Amino acid sequence: MASTVDASRVAEHHEPPETLAAKLDSLSDMVQKSKYTVFYTGAGVSTSSGVGDYRGPSGAWTEQRIAQLRRDSSEKAKKELDKLLAEKAKEKRKTSGGAVNMLDATPSYTHMATVKLIQKNFAQYVVTTNLDGLYRKAGLEAHTQVCFLHGDVYTERCTACGYEFERNYEVRRVGIHVHDHAVGTCEKCKSAPPPTYTGRPVQGTETGSGVKFETNGLIGTRDKNVGTKDTHINFGEVLDVRDWNDAAHHCKKADLCIVMGTSMSLRHITHFPFQAKKTVIVNLQATPDDAKCDLRIWTTCDELMEGLMQRLSLDIEGVPVWRPKDALPISQLRRNGVHSRYIEAAVRLEEFTKSQEQYAKIDAGVVLPAASAPPMPREVEVTLTNDISQPAGDGMIPWAVTLNDPCDSIANVTFKLHPTFTPTAVTLHAAPFTVSRRGWGEFVIEITINLRNGGVRTINHKLCLSSSTVKRFLL
Repeated sequence: MASTVDASRVAEHHEPPETLAAKLDSLSDMVQKSKYTVFYTGAGVSTSSGVGDYRGPSGAWTEQRIAQLRRDSSEKAKKELDKLLAEKAKEKRKTSGGAVNMLDATPSYTHMATVKLIQKNFAQYVVTTNLDGLYRKAGLEAHTQVCFLHGDVYTERCTACGYEFERNYEVRRVGIHVHDHAVGTCEKCKSAPPPTYTGRPVQGTETGSGVKFETNGLIGTRDKNVGTKDTHINFGEVLDVRDWNDAAHHCKKADLCIVMGTSMSLRHITHFPFQAKKTVIVNLQATPDDAKCDLRIWTTCDELMEGLMQRLSLDIEGVPVWRPKDALPISQLRRNGVHSRYIEAAVRLEEFTKSQEQYAKIDAGVVLPAASAPPMPREVEVTLTNDISQPAGDGMIPWAVTLNDPCDSIANVTFKLHPTFTPTAVTLHAAPFTVSRRGWGEFVIEITINLRNGGVRTINHKLCLSSSTVKRFLL
């Protein structure tokens, strides 16, 4: 909400390269010494996936606060508005593409790196406040590997038997009261909303917090034996005991808790990371707990994870195929009255999943008929090659950057180079998509990919000409 935006903490900060490198060395050492590491994450881990944050310079709640301040003519409001607008103007781009519908988002580098760290036993658990379900899509199992502290869009939980239905659509019903969480009847134990349930609060009663159905007639976050519910936690509500206990159990058990991508503004849950023996905070903005942590790093989540993975000699894998265990056929979603917006997203999810399955067959050496070829690549590789041993007389190093196109899905590619190069933009309409020049140092190339199916993706690739590299970018 707009009221949770603190103008004094909106400014974003970035570590100097040499300071960041030293802190990454320290973090790597802490991770290797820890026997039980927990990640505690917020919206910042998903911004590079195109999912907006809340309290960043252009976050959802910040935008609401800006709108409020525009309507306030006081001098105090004007000063706060000027500060927020100034920070918004300075904000660096956080996603390689544009904003996406949360239900269409795919896991970021940070999500996939976290999965690899858990697989390799460098980390054991994730506590997240994010609703977007991206840890599910990345391959983590609810409760055993990840706790969705504020709920998850795909989870329908029975208030009687406790079974969790992992759906292929957003389960929260459109248009219901903000503090009502009713979904329907449990397919396992048949628990259902009481006959007196109307979806409207009893007149004159309070809603939210820990108020029960017996009092206000709404299905709350902690009601029992009233059918199935969504797991969203809205402002003014108490958390589900199951999720609270998961977070407490794993944070208390941790030698190290790494906080990433959260402003730590929701003070009812920010004690969890400090139940661990040591705590690291990674965020671009200041948090109320900066002085309490053992290590403070000012950088993006993806940049931090890239540095950590390099130091641990680990690579991420591609996004796995995710088929929700309790998915419903699209025809049944229509019969059940699921909102058309959620049905459309479920259709897109099914198409994306089929595309991934086709790629898995290609990876396994299966030759697919042309008609069944995937519509777009799930990831691309950018390769930098150079010849350090053959610098020109002026010290410039010959280099080349190549974008692969394994499935012939790319129509053209535009490389936007450093302003010192002429021309600064190079568009290629046929593979190999390679641009070569001479240069030195480090800089970022913006690569815009136009797909044959009409899609457009933009990635930012940081070149360091001191070594050859191969980087994978998820699309």
